[in-house]
Amino acid sequence: MEELLSLLDRYAPGYRGRVQGVYGWRLDELEDRFGRPCPGFYRAFALAMGAEGGPLLEGLHEYHPSKIADLYALAPWMPPRRFLYVFGDVSPDGQHYFLDLDAPSEAEDCHVVRFAFGEQTWTTRLTRRFVSLREMLFVLAMTNVHLPIFPHRAEYLSTGGPAGAPPRAEDVAVILERLGFTRLPYPRRCLLFERHDAGILLYRRPDDPGFSLRVGFLDPAKLRGFEAVIEDAAGLSRWRGAAV
Repeated sequence: MEELLSLLDRYAPGYRGRVQGVYGWRLDELEDRFGRPCPGFYRAFALAMGAEGGPLLEGLHEYHPSKIADLYALAPWMPPRRFLYVFGDVSPDGQHYFLDLDAPSEAEDCHVVRFAFGEQTWTTRLTRRFVSLREMLFVLAMTNVHLPIFPHRAEYLSTGGPAGAPPRAEDVAVILERLGFTRLPYPRRCLLFERHDAGILLYRRPDDPGFSLRVGFLDPAKLRGFEAVIEDAAGLSRWRGAAV
């Protein structure tokens, strides 16, 4: 968690002073209700910001361990204990976030999956979103804390590369580094890039070779120049619904 908190402090000075963790006994209570130990990284997250995560967790709800414990005690619709509920989604389709304890990834961490409450939805509507909770939080640091400081933003989707070949995330990473962006050492499935005047998230799911870029620039002219390069050299297409 220290690496994440340091990144957040760099993106928004003093950020760690805005978050609040929970006491360890809250996690013990959750484990009693859930019936299984919580992954080690989830415990570290909850101890650091399980009560209040600030803008990092904007749009995510009911992540306090005590509220999750109440769900497991009172709600008959909770999925099998393979899945640990971590964040709620209040959108109309309610695609909540769970840790898949049968899909361990990094040290003491697991895949993050999404599905709605309902009968057997974990078998019919489950989507894999991140290789770990740690990766998800680093991605949110870019999307919810860093990118909003840039007034000119866009999103690009992988469609067809040069000569019709599917674009590869690794090839795009090389192009971004040639454009002066520095790739952060973590995460390694999704990728984060920084430059003094811009930020970029390369997002890809654990089980899908496709990817997208979310970018933010201070200067609209530099965003236009970036777009010309990325569309021509990498075969990415701008999603016209993205904010500019």
